[in-house]
Amino acid sequence: MKKRVLGLLLIIFTALLLTGCTLSLRAVEPYQSPTPYEQLRIDMIATVEPSVVVVKTETGHGSGIIFKSEPVQGTSLTRYYIMTNFHVVEDGGEMTIHFGKDKVDIPVKDYAGYKLYDIAVVRIETDRQLRVHPVAPINNNTITEIIKGQDVYAIGTPQEIDKFNYVTQGIVSLTTYAYNGVAGLAIMHDAELNPGNSGGPLFNLNGDLIGINVAKVASVSSKDGTIAAEGLNYSLSINKIAPTIRSFNESSYTAVVRRPRLGITVQEVSVFLEQNEASLLPPNPVGVVVIGFDLTRNAHEVLEEFDLIIEMNGTAITSIADIAAQLEGAEFGDPHVLKVMRKVNGSFVEVTVTIELS
Repeated sequence: MKKRVLGLLLIIFTALLLTGCTLSLRAVEPYQSPTPYEQLRIDMIATVEPSVVVVKTETGHGSGIIFKSEPVQGTSLTRYYIMTNFHVVEDGGEMTIHFGKDKVDIPVKDYAGYKLYDIAVVRIETDRQLRVHPVAPINNNTITEIIKGQDVYAIGTPQEIDKFNYVTQGIVSLTTYAYNGVAGLAIMHDAELNPGNSGGPLFNLNGDLIGINVAKVASVSSKDGTIAAEGLNYSLSINKIAPTIRSFNESSYTAVVRRPRLGITVQEVSVFLEQNEASLLPPNPVGVVVIGFDLTRNAHEVLEEFDLIIEMNGTAITSIADIAAQLEGAEFGDPHVLKVMRKVNGSFVEVTVTIELS
């Protein structure tokens, strides 16, 4: 049987050689758009997207856009300005700017805002080179034309961080509309928005920033009762908010107070096992599971995802409250010794690490 199969393969290979065919793999050819319109959209999104970020807070996240930069005097750092919504940063506590997968978050240094317009600017300082999207109404005190029916594109991160820079498309439905009781503050459009899109940019097909996404109408009343609304989305008009953004000066900014932390996100075992395979933890697990990291702090250097914290500073850990108790009165630089159960080559081993609060 083996001889027959080998003989058949030899015949096929010989036929390929005689016909000039090869068995080499061909490289995938670059996508060629069938229409100039689609290519324009693809190119526009590729150009503007690097300036769109996530604004992460202690209470959730929103979206934002980098619109200005300047050198930090006396250092090699650059200061970047990021527009978002006021309701994203209000009572947000510590904040970081997230740039997508495999990139370290950068802590927010300070922020300014105007609640009535629901607009805010957060600032970061870094030696990384980030993409800045120029905004003519802010930089040049000009007006960007907004026309009913023109295509618009909302970019932001709805729901969860894994939907980083999600894009939705629509048209301008109304060029001017009242929002927060302010006439003409908003544009209405049907590019779908969801929680997490707040503070993200709204672009036209030229890549001009025409609005900052702020809210959607979730439901409307009708003769049949309350029904889900569709395509009723608000963005703050860049022409309306630009003077306010320009008015922010150094005295407008409030410093974000950074508190000492371990830099981990944890989950109770019972909650973790509702959403994950039991094989990720040892049998009969007791402790708290590490499910994420703040990469601006130190824990990610010594802990791993799905580590089961079983002891901290000699005290058994059975709940998140136990960890919180160990951190009462914490100060920067305080060392904390953690024992974890970690899966290594299919088996669970006990690992001891020391983390200094940062």
